[in-house]
Amino acid sequence: MSRGVFVLGMHRSGTSVATRLVNLRGVPTVVEGDLLPRTADNPRGYWESESLTALNDRIFAALESDWSCPPELAPGWERGLSLDSLRSEAKEVFARAIPFEQWVWKDPRNCITLPFWLGCLEVEPVVVLVHRNPLEIAASLTARDDLGKLYCLALWERYLRRGLDVLSGLPTLVTTYDEILGDPRAWCADASAFLGSHGVVTGELAAGALDYVDTKLRHARFSREDVIADPAVSKVQRELLVVLEGFRGAHDALPAPDLPPETPTTEALLAERRRLYPRDREHRELGEYSRSLGEQFVELQRYSEDLGEQFVELQRYSEKLGEQFLELQRYSDDLGQRFLALEAYARELQESRESPLR
Repeated sequence: MSRGVFVLGMHRSGTSVATRLVNLRGVPTVVEGDLLPRTADNPRGYWESESLTALNDRIFAALESDWSCPPELAPGWERGLSLDSLRSEAKEVFARAIPFEQWVWKDPRNCITLPFWLGCLEVEPVVVLVHRNPLEIAASLTARDDLGKLYCLALWERYLRRGLDVLSGLPTLVTTYDEILGDPRAWCADASAFLGSHGVVTGELAAGALDYVDTKLRHARFSREDVIADPAVSKVQRELLVVLEGFRGAHDALPAPDLPPETPTTEALLAERRRLYPRDREHRELGEYSRSLGEQFVELQRYSEDLGEQFVELQRYSEKLGEQFLELQRYSDDLGQRFLALEAYARELQESRESPLR
């Protein structure tokens, strides 16, 4: 049985930097060829598995949703028939992506899908839950995905409520984005101590490892007071923030959260996006198909230009061969004339030798 570190948290909450720091302490993550490529939104890397992210997206698709509109899920949802075909495949995909005895795996989607993975994998889980101010998350997600502030707050609430629920009873380090950026060396020491207490072996940081942490990549900063004062934040969302802050620190078994029912508008907002999901998915697929056709067209254009250049080169070569052929013809004609001349000269010699005998 492997020992796995799951790094959870809402999208744009600092899970990437937490994962990389755990990895830099010697805990393997995804095989190199499966890492999600860096983007302008995350220039230091996502430290996330491309194949496992794709499988998590397929889990959402089987639930007629995606990462941006996760549904309300009843206990035992992970054993549903709609996921049967994914269960055995998930084990194989995971074994290829993370073939290690101990590992760290980050995907914010696991706030929702973790029960599925715990049912598939033979693993002793240890969790790092990264929490960030929801207004900072909303600002970042709005800039990246244009989801809107109210929607981002609803999405944050769904992810973190669900995350706290699925982590109940598991060894969990609840930490914050501020703690990581504020003193990454101290954070690494605390995280290593927690992981070590649950059987995860870590090593020393290599020289220059902390250069990975770049505080300049933080583009929004809000306080707890800002959240409390913002009318866009519901009373229930404020209470969720208080619970998260109260959970900060290491837990051998994370307590079940004491929370009121979810903000009523949260499900309404997410449900509306799910209602539009089939249309949006079709639009996305058409967009991807259009992009693919565009890329193929560009490739065909390059191929056509390449063939054109080769044709021009062949024309030049053909003209050169034609010139050489004409030169050979002239040389052949000249040799022919010389042969005839030699033949005539040979006849004259023969005749001159025979003439005295006549």
